[in-house]
Amino acid sequence: MELKELQKKKIGEILDERQQWNLPILEKDASIWDVLSILTARDHVWIVEERGSKKLFGVITESDVLRLLAPYRLPKYVFGKRYGMSLEGGTAKTAGDITHRQLIKSSLDEEVGEALARMVNARLRRLPVVKNGEIVGEITIHYILQKLLGKR
Repeated sequence: MELKELQKKKIGEILDERQQWNLPILEKDASIWDVLSILTARDHVWIVEERGSKKLFGVITESDVLRLLAPYRLPKYVFGKRYGMSLEGGTAKTAGDITHRQLIKSSLDEEVGEALARMVNARLRRLPVVKNGEIVGEITIHYILQKLLGKR
């Protein structure tokens, strides 16, 4: 597929079944240990409001876990809850405690080129594809490259 052609396609046109059903998903009340279990095989976990729901709450990535595993040393000048999250300190207990909530999202009707531009500007490797507030898939740089090279 040519690059210009791919850029003009809608996200919904290029997503295959696997990008829609093979999502790492946990509910926000899941334990940190459940999150870590998924992150042993994947580099992110989409967090939804509750079990059985697809209403997107946020995302947890591998890099978020680094802060959890580091020794608990909170500098005196840091007052934010986010910096105080730690396994050692016992302050991180559920997925909701460490979830990034402010996401850049994509829709099935968005052009691939628009999604790519937003991914580049925000330095992201993946975007959730959302319909009516619910996650229906994900679009990744890796997947887009595979489409461009005809490997999918």
